[in-house]
Amino acid sequence: MSAAVSGVATDGAVDAIDCHVWWMDATDAPDWCEELLSEPERARADSFRQVPGRRRFAAATALLKVAVAGSVGCDPFDVKLRRECPDCRRLHGRPEVVGGTPNVSLSHSADLLAVALCADGPVGVDVEQVNPDVDMDGMLRFVFGDAERGFFDEIRGRQARLEAFFQCWTRKESVLKATGDGLRIPMSNVTLEASDGHVRLAGFTNRPELVEATQIVDLQSGPGYVGAVTVLSTRPVRVWQLDGADAFTAAAELVRDRSRIAVR
Repeated sequence: MSAAVSGVATDGAVDAIDCHVWWMDATDAPDWCEELLSEPERARADSFRQVPGRRRFAAATALLKVAVAGSVGCDPFDVKLRRECPDCRRLHGRPEVVGGTPNVSLSHSADLLAVALCADGPVGVDVEQVNPDVDMDGMLRFVFGDAERGFFDEIRGRQARLEAFFQCWTRKESVLKATGDGLRIPMSNVTLEASDGHVRLAGFTNRPELVEATQIVDLQSGPGYVGAVTVLSTRPVRVWQLDGADAFTAAAELVRDRSRIAVR
């Protein structure tokens, strides 16, 4: 993927902030990506019963670390992450960089990985494969508010409804990742409006202050997928979409001990 730029219309505004999103197929991650995992991360990788699950977790964690390393100019082996769940303290919570910045988020669906970084505000990214077998009717109350369901009911055609459902899902999950709530609360607590190719947060139950401080941008995630990224900021956001393979190449130059990334 070559670099692509998207985001909220800035009209040349100089106060726009940057968010970088790296894309990668998990099967394309280099062999040395697992070397970047800490001992707790290796233990979690080992907990996956299927090889593809282990590969996705390792590749996504490594991609996040090399993206951070490239952003701040450090050895990727020096990047440490916190992932404790606030409810159970297990290592499946929102990732945070030890040291505080940049703000980070990651997502994967099937083998497609997405990692987002933003130095200027909390960020959430989500990507979903458009699954034709999803039980949309059974999930409508969780995903859509009453007004949104009215609009959704007007959409005709199974494929159009599928794409609209997953587009709404990724937008809302990206918001909930940015706020740190995740799927612990219903997506229907989040109300969105879309017009002229732009999406805005129109409401958030018990969090009205977020309406003017949330920027949502749809991503170019490729055929069969939809994606979105959210940054919590009152300023417009410019999103740079980049190839994860380039992040690994750049980070390899920052590794002090080259033997750690030697092909075995």
